[in-house]
Amino acid sequence: MPAQAQEARAPAHAAAAAADESGLGDIVVTARRREESLQEVPVAISAISAAALEEKGVRSVEDLRQAVPGLNISGQRRDEAGFYLRGQGPGIFNVGQRNFSSVATYFAEVPIEVAGPGTFFDLSSVQVLKGPQGTLFGRNTTGGAVLFEPQRPTFDIEGYAKVSIGNYAAREVEAVLNIPMIADVLSIRLAGNVAERDGYTQSIITGQKLDARDYRAYRVSVLFTPFAGLENLTIVDGRDKDQDGTSAILRQYNPASPLAATFAPLMAQQNAIGIRKTLIPELIFERQRTVGVTNKTSWEISNDITLKNIVSFRRSRGNRGSDYDGTPVETFQIENAPIGRKWQYGQEQFTEEFQIQGKIPAAGLDYIVGYYHELSKPGFPQEIRQRVFGGVTVRNLDSHDQSDAVFAHAELAIADQLQLSGGFRYTWDKRRASISVFNAAGACTQVTCPFDARANFKAPTYDATLQYKVTDDALVYAAYRHGYKSGGVNLPSPVAALTKFNPEYVDEIEIGLKADWNIGIPLRTNISAFLDKYKDIQITSPAAIPGVGIISLVQNSAKATNKGVEFEGTIVPVEHLSISGFLSYLDAHSDVTVPGTAAVKGRQTAFQPKWKYGVSGRFDVPMDDAIGRLAVSADYSWQSRTNTNETNPTLITTYPSYGLLNARIELTDIAGKGVDFALFGSNLTQKTYILGGFPLGGALGYESSIYGEPRMYGASLKVRFGN
Repeated sequence: MPAQAQEARAPAHAAAAAADESGLGDIVVTARRREESLQEVPVAISAISAAALEEKGVRSVEDLRQAVPGLNISGQRRDEAGFYLRGQGPGIFNVGQRNFSSVATYFAEVPIEVAGPGTFFDLSSVQVLKGPQGTLFGRNTTGGAVLFEPQRPTFDIEGYAKVSIGNYAAREVEAVLNIPMIADVLSIRLAGNVAERDGYTQSIITGQKLDARDYRAYRVSVLFTPFAGLENLTIVDGRDKDQDGTSAILRQYNPASPLAATFAPLMAQQNAIGIRKTLIPELIFERQRTVGVTNKTSWEISNDITLKNIVSFRRSRGNRGSDYDGTPVETFQIENAPIGRKWQYGQEQFTEEFQIQGKIPAAGLDYIVGYYHELSKPGFPQEIRQRVFGGVTVRNLDSHDQSDAVFAHAELAIADQLQLSGGFRYTWDKRRASISVFNAAGACTQVTCPFDARANFKAPTYDATLQYKVTDDALVYAAYRHGYKSGGVNLPSPVAALTKFNPEYVDEIEIGLKADWNIGIPLRTNISAFLDKYKDIQITSPAAIPGVGIISLVQNSAKATNKGVEFEGTIVPVEHLSISGFLSYLDAHSDVTVPGTAAVKGRQTAFQPKWKYGVSGRFDVPMDDAIGRLAVSADYSWQSRTNTNETNPTLITTYPSYGLLNARIELTDIAGKGVDFALFGSNLTQKTYILGGFPLGGALGYESSIYGEPRMYGASLKVRFGN
């Protein structure tokens, strides 16, 4: 579901889009492969426009959790965390191993690895789709999809330059230049983003400042429309990241562990120095280089038939040194690549998607049929060096993953106010992987090197939705969806029986209401309720394998039930003031207990808060346009505590609840000259909260955590020209 979202706002944003009569604005999405109002689409979608992204200060994946109901983020690296939706998450975290997430991430309609820094600039929109996906687009998923859509070239000379500074020596430059080369035929859009920031966690041993930010990203987009009906868009994007690594703060240790006596004084020392200091004894870092090329061609061969093709190639390379316990004890570390090797791990991905979009007006029918192909492999020999309890293991990994699918979707107007829609997909997945594990002397520590594993899977997915327009401003719908997520292989595996894990399946029922109300003041309410029944749900748990190291072990639990409610609303109580809010409730748990995993009957799924809510307000201060447009905005979001993967009853097994307050003051179009100035701040109450970490109390005897950003503040100056 490729996404474009445009938000029509109140007068303060009139330059971007005209506000509608209600003052609530309108968001246009292309979730069903054509432009529709968000209020007309019978799907639970949270869409954030380019204007709203800037207003809310969304610059990283961490920030999205504060703006979207039901969306949570956790992981083992700060700026490339995994998405969780409706009880489903990113799956395997093993370095150098292919991951099929339950929540797919897209950029320009193409599946990508988790979106990190260098994504959140010059975007048209971010859309979060909830529930099983795949009968309309790309990769099939059981939890949902997060879609990033970049701005397209226009046929106007326009652009901007923006400079931001802040505490922790933060500095960022963003620039866009749009150049029409041939009127209405050829246009080029150049965009770039450079950001640096000192770390806010420091090792008291090395002095290194961790949790820093240092990247450079670019995009070149070329739009070619040689004649009416034919459009070709090519996007080249890339990013280089070279920064100090992610911190790890020792949070607790297992008193029953053989290392308890070693960790006890370290725990006391960590408590004494606080969460912004760490005991990591070596220099750690993160380096990554990614590049992608995407071509989208659309040909409207008649009023009723359009052909569309999306082809892409993406390549990433990475190298990092990591310390997972945050102490001088050598329990689990990833070492730098040896001399002569620049990169440790990587991925090369090729995708091809062809669609036929059509309609039969006489029958009130719109349809789409398509084919999707994806091929992924490392592209070079990978070598991951681990130290576990002081012993060095070298892992050479290779993989070859292929996914092919045919899909179809149709929408039938049964009556003026009643529509039936549905889709079908059939997917074939082929997984092949190999691993060789050696010790420091070069001897194989497995039964055989390499060890190869193969697995093939195939399954149908389908959905059906009935929607009814109660009034022109109120839509109710009921949907049924059957989803599928590929199985895979655990490499290495502690026992042969666990080498392969099976696909998971979900049956979802969702009902929803989208409505604009006239109660004397404008009010919008969107609400959805869902029930998901999973079979063979995939559960990921850390496991220590002697002579091999630490892996994320995936196993199938028999059944799981996820259910919940999600609400978003906006009200305009008085002119110039808008207030928005969201609320989500999630009950996600396994229906059985699976020994040795995080699957405990009735226990909330890891990293999934039961409750989340947020409220935001914006006031456009009435003033003379000759001065500029002044606006003040603030938002607060809160989420309840979350479980971790650790089920050892002697340890803390939750992350605490927390709430974050952000604010922004902006003066735009100063003196009518296209100059914008803003002051902003995040986590203004200096709240301590945990983003993720390593709950390894059972595998290694300790748990370390990654803490969220402290109070951040800064200022930005933006100069715009053209349209």
